[in-house]
Amino acid sequence: MRGILGAGNARHGATVAALLLSVFGAQVTVQDLAIGVGYLYLLPTLVAALWFGSLGGVAAGAASAGLFFLAAALGGEDDLATATLVRLLVLCAVGYAFGAVRTRERGARRELADQTRELSELRALRSALVPTEVPDQPAVDLATCFVPAQERVAGDFFVVQQGPDDSTVVVVGDVVGKGLEAARRAAFVRAALAAYAPYEGDPCRLLELANAALVESTGISGDFVTAACVVYRPGNHSLSWALAGHPPPMLLDRGGRLNGIEPGLPLGLAERIDCARGERMLAVGDGVLLFTDGLTEARRPFSELLATDQQRGRPRPELFGDDRIAKVLVEHDGEGPREVLRALRSAAERFTAGDGLADDLCMVAVRAKG
Repeated sequence: MRGILGAGNARHGATVAALLLSVFGAQVTVQDLAIGVGYLYLLPTLVAALWFGSLGGVAAGAASAGLFFLAAALGGEDDLATATLVRLLVLCAVGYAFGAVRTRERGARRELADQTRELSELRALRSALVPTEVPDQPAVDLATCFVPAQERVAGDFFVVQQGPDDSTVVVVGDVVGKGLEAARRAAFVRAALAAYAPYEGDPCRLLELANAALVESTGISGDFVTAACVVYRPGNHSLSWALAGHPPPMLLDRGGRLNGIEPGLPLGLAERIDCARGERMLAVGDGVLLFTDGLTEARRPFSELLATDQQRGRPRPELFGDDRIAKVLVEHDGEGPREVLRALRSAAERFTAGDGLADDLCMVAVRAKG
């Protein structure tokens, strides 16, 4: 590639030199029209700026002024200093300006091409992170919801997978940061969890395996991933859960958190996340809600805060929070997971009063059935 580029530059340089010499020859030959012919030096100057940028344009402009002076001197003209200086300034300025414009145009085209490629990859990753269809799982009724934020894409994801002994494994996760790298990291963790889930029914062990795979792939990093993992076993109606730096799920209908365990470290921060596992029974009809902070951190519009807090000094953001989530869950006690998620999404979007969500909203609701 370097040889090809070098050969291309050599050809371009030879073309510019040929144009310069052609104009020089025309100026020497047609002395009566020397002043008009002198302006033809704009052609090699613009061509050099087109191919070599501002520096090339300036160099060709300086060479053009020098050749103009030489041709005019050969023709016996006097007092060439002023005319040559004017042409030097004009040609160099034109070459520099045209080269700068072309450089910016090329940069804009490269940036547009890079953004187009990034957008295409992000769309592919988004499809992998939040699939539109989730296969039915044994003895559970479940629904998923994903609403992308108005800002740049982040790395929220979910996994719904059949585990050992007809169990159902559900994971919801969030990657720190936004953009393509965050989405790539999320896709890697999701793929690891989906690969391990059919063979491992311990939620803590699943998160440890995903953490080990992430650390092995990218090393320990501050670009961590939080995740909440639950495993429901219909054979004995037991529910186990584990957390990697992620808030605990909530119980459907009642809205209380699945507390009682300390969350482990987020994935990717250390060799081990020091995970703990919680256990409880989940009777038929009971369920759990897993979600990312796009739900709890939905915000009221800043304009409303200014209007209501003018007398209190600087306003603080008002978040949707646990209490409002619990209220919606209680109001929709006993309803199907799809209806519950629809109500939560509607409530969060109403709370923002049309400003849109500041972060991705990812939710999975699971209800045990007979």
